[in-house]
Amino acid sequence: MEYRELSNLYLDLSKEILNKINFEGSVRDNQNQLLFITCLEKSISYFTDEINSTLINGIPNIETFCFSEKWLQLSKIDTIKNIFIKEIEPNGLLVMMEKSKQKLINVNNDNLIVTDEPNNLKKYNLILDKYKDTQELLRKMLDEC
Repeated sequence: MEYRELSNLYLDLSKEILNKINFEGSVRDNQNQLLFITCLEKSISYFTDEINSTLINGIPNIETFCFSEKWLQLSKIDTIKNIFIKEIEPNGLLVMMEKSKQKLINVNNDNLIVTDEPNNLKKYNLILDKYKDTQELLRKMLDEC
């Protein structure tokens, strides 16, 4: 399979998994949330491989990096860095995904007052929308150039 097909496959899987999440706090629900984030990470990983393969001066051996490092490496390329850098910033895609994942992995300490917003359908849909918009923008830009 090509990178584009794999990226789309994992994106479709994440959408299917999102439909199964109820945000009830059960073990199964938390596993589905982790699976949702993991599928998005895999989609991003293959998407960055796809982008790198279309570039004339791509990053060598990028396939060996994790998805976030691939994103960081591509953000150093002048022609596409504006799109990639915006998703590394505090309200960007990668930060939102990492925060969501940490909320699932970390054990809550009931002695602390936490004001952070819990994971919910709205947040996951926002993550999906940001990723799809970025993906569409980059593919369109590279196809036209």
